[in-house]
Amino acid sequence: MGLKEKLIQNKKDNEEIMFYISEYQSSLSYRLGEDDKPSEDVDWSYFFDPYIKLYADLKVQLENGASEDPMQARRMAEDIEKSVITIQESMTNIASNTEVWGNMVQISSMMGGLDLMSTPISRFKSISILADDLKGKIDIEALNGDINNLAWVIYDEYGVFVERLLVNKINKLSETQDMFITIPDTSKDNEQFKGTNPEIFEVQEGGDPNEPGVLTGGVTETYRVKDKDGEVKLTTKDISNNMVQDFYKVDKEVIGKSLPFTLAMDKITAGLIGAYEGSDQVIAFNNNILSEVTKFYLKPAAALKPNQEKKFQEDYKEWYLEKEIAKEIPFGKPRLKEEPKPQPEEVTEEQMPDGQEEVQVEEQIQS
Repeated sequence: MGLKEKLIQNKKDNEEIMFYISEYQSSLSYRLGEDDKPSEDVDWSYFFDPYIKLYADLKVQLENGASEDPMQARRMAEDIEKSVITIQESMTNIASNTEVWGNMVQISSMMGGLDLMSTPISRFKSISILADDLKGKIDIEALNGDINNLAWVIYDEYGVFVERLLVNKINKLSETQDMFITIPDTSKDNEQFKGTNPEIFEVQEGGDPNEPGVLTGGVTETYRVKDKDGEVKLTTKDISNNMVQDFYKVDKEVIGKSLPFTLAMDKITAGLIGAYEGSDQVIAFNNNILSEVTKFYLKPAAALKPNQEKKFQEDYKEWYLEKEIAKEIPFGKPRLKEEPKPQPEEVTEEQMPDGQEEVQVEEQIQS
């Protein structure tokens, strides 16, 4: 299975979980008499009781001077105290992710939404359980008995292991990004390029000269396809039973070669590449957005090489021309169809009555 097929399959698998969640939530109003408990939370007593007892013993030993290794005992007591703060910090970071998780899932595979192609199925399930969208069980453990190396352990509703999330890694990751990958949203930059280039994109001026004009959705005459005589080529199309509309085609090749377009697109893509510590978001944008036009995919969880970054910038231009600029634009206003004028029927000799041809000849001679 190639990269494209793997990414598409991963997306389908995540979409199946989305459908299961949606189906479950839709059925809640019909099952008001049933006990629908959310995810089973951590049994804090089970986890902390041994450490609380150890902490109390260490404190007594230190106060009485009975500890064999005071430095080690003091360090262990401090580690137990810090573990509470570390867990609280992790819970806050997880909450900041689960608060936006629902919205990200709703607009998944679109700008600003969740990247379903690169999000592992285990991560999708884990966060859904943490957000109480899926039933499951959440536990915490000290790996190898080390209180400094804690981990959240996620199980599904049947007790099957889903994923282990290291507490310290969550806290570290949350300083720069979320627990999941989202697709960058460049829609404002894309629209801003149009608004700041009236020499390319047609603007309708308002009544107030101090106010900026409004984009019409069209392009100026320089960027319209022309015929061999240099006139804008118009095509008339039916838009209803009795109405027609003229259209002109946009010369995207000329726009693509213009300096303002090149500079603006390079600025947008350079901003994307430089905005993140890693390449995950750029790869997500490529695989979910640009690939609709280019059919080219990048491997997730990898750093982009300079030649890949360059290709990303060129592919963005190709995508913009295809998706952000219309192929043809209405010209003028719709109008009524012009009914063809009736043409007189041409009468042949075979259709003439007998003797009609001779009479016409005589009349011509007489005249």
